[in-house]
Amino acid sequence: MIKKAMPYALIFFVTFTLWQWLFRPEVQWIDNIGVSVAVFLGYLFLQWVSKPYKYKKDES
Repeated sequence: MIKKAMPYALIFFVTFTLWQWLFRPEVQWIDNIGVSVAVFLGYLFLQWVSKPYKYKKDES
């Protein structure tokens, strides 16, 4: 699951960095890293939430 989340975070990091490098005077590295980490954790959370939970109901 982590290997699937890494490309999304990397794509966001590269996209935001290139956008700022081309159209702004300076690159906001901390903001780009923060967005990438948020995308990474968000993807992991969505994958975790979408996985069905199996539980055995106790019949005692």
